[in-house]
Amino acid sequence: MLACRSRYIGALCYLGIMRDLAPKLLTPLAGTRPRGPKSLSKPSVCRRWTIAIFVGMVASNIPDFTTCVAVDGHCAKQLEGVWPTWKLHRPEIFQRPFLAICDWAVGDERFWQRRLRFLNHPDWRIAGWSWPDTDDSEFAGMTQRERMLTAWVKVPPAAVETPYFLKLDCDVVATKTCDWILPKWFSEKPAIIASPWGYTKPAHWLHDLDKWAMTIPALVPLRALDLPPPEPDQGTIRYKRIASWCCFIDTTFAQTVADYVPGRLPVPSQDTYHWYVAWRQNETIVKTRMHKLGWSTISSDRRRKRLIAEVLRSVEEEGCCG
Repeated sequence: MLACRSRYIGALCYLGIMRDLAPKLLTPLAGTRPRGPKSLSKPSVCRRWTIAIFVGMVASNIPDFTTCVAVDGHCAKQLEGVWPTWKLHRPEIFQRPFLAICDWAVGDERFWQRRLRFLNHPDWRIAGWSWPDTDDSEFAGMTQRERMLTAWVKVPPAAVETPYFLKLDCDVVATKTCDWILPKWFSEKPAIIASPWGYTKPAHWLHDLDKWAMTIPALVPLRALDLPPPEPDQGTIRYKRIASWCCFIDTTFAQTVADYVPGRLPVPSQDTYHWYVAWRQNETIVKTRMHKLGWSTISSDRRRKRLIAEVLRSVEEEGCCG
């Protein structure tokens, strides 16, 4: 009797979930190819999706979020490499909107639609990034890295319609299926959820941010780091902060801090900037080690490709055995 009742409850949960998911999985956006879960034909992969849906989504208080990536010519290739691991191990990404912030200096929207055709996501769209679109001397010496990091500060607040967005770097590999979003993170409506980090490089950035904050009326009366000026040869400074290669950011918070910087960032680092303003405003910051939740960030192309191959091979072997 107990077994029958469990199966009955399980069937009701499944039907309820599929009722909510069906429109997202089956309704395409213009210019995208809605293959989504239909391309996942291996039984082991299907089981992973089912487990993740039941365990991670049935009874959680997780706010809606949009997954965001920023791609230029180099990062597009990285994203194409890690994408199969996200598809295998992160069904939550496919149940919510997906935003690709694309460098307009590389190509227009039509170009990026073709280049990102591997994104078999049922609800994805492109936001173009052409900034700076002027030859003003303020932007002299700006690197491509700074351009794309600035996009993280300026584009999601304008384009994201969900309470949070998930920032994922294009070199991040999903290594296993697990509960990687914990409802307790959101209990105090944090501004940022990210991995802890222990230092800032170069050392003068934190000192520069304190000076910059004194030019922003809303930040002037708030607490400051008040660190002593770094030594001329000081490369790093130890201070507990965050790293944002995989992080959730509150969209309202992001909109506020984007308004503080109409031009260049006070320091050419998105996570340093977001962390500093959140800290100064005494916002809640949740620190959790994303590495322990089935994520791995690898800057080396060779090592990343090796890990991706291992992840995909383990799934194939499980499918054969299962």
